[in-house]
Amino acid sequence: MPGYSIHTATVADLDALVRHRRGMWEDIGGYDAAQLDAHDRLYRRWAREKLRTRKLIAWVVDHRGRAVASGAVWLQATQPHPRIRLGPVPYLLSMYTEPEHRGKGLATRIVRETMRWAKRAGYPRMTLHASDMGRNVYTRLGWKRTWEMRAKMDRTSPSRKSRRGRR
Repeated sequence: MPGYSIHTATVADLDALVRHRRGMWEDIGGYDAAQLDAHDRLYRRWAREKLRTRKLIAWVVDHRGRAVASGAVWLQATQPHPRIRLGPVPYLLSMYTEPEHRGKGLATRIVRETMRWAKRAGYPRMTLHASDMGRNVYTRLGWKRTWEMRAKMDRTSPSRKSRRGRR
């Protein structure tokens, strides 16, 4: 890809990483500006600390001196498992390419770089939660869909209703 270069991010790239994370959430949709502003501040603090402690490794693609795509790997703690070594599992997150640079393989380039990094570091697997937009990038690179369940713990969750009914 002529004109594009990729580098491992440092704290100096934090503005671009925060801008791209916000762009990702804007594209996914369902958040207002106030929610995104609050999230930007929270993510900036979290990412700065994780970058400094090497618990977050990020890659940035530059074009003519401007960051136009990025993605990161968070070394997420896991519980012991009989078939998987104890230790962190690389979790791919915050993948984003600015609209005018999409379709040029930049996301694929970042994902390949993260996978090479994880393999060199000896990690046996990686995980992620794919948006509808990004799913094809991952499946083309050999990622498999897994099954996960989630429950929201709010006032209307069934478990809270059932406890109230027993009183």
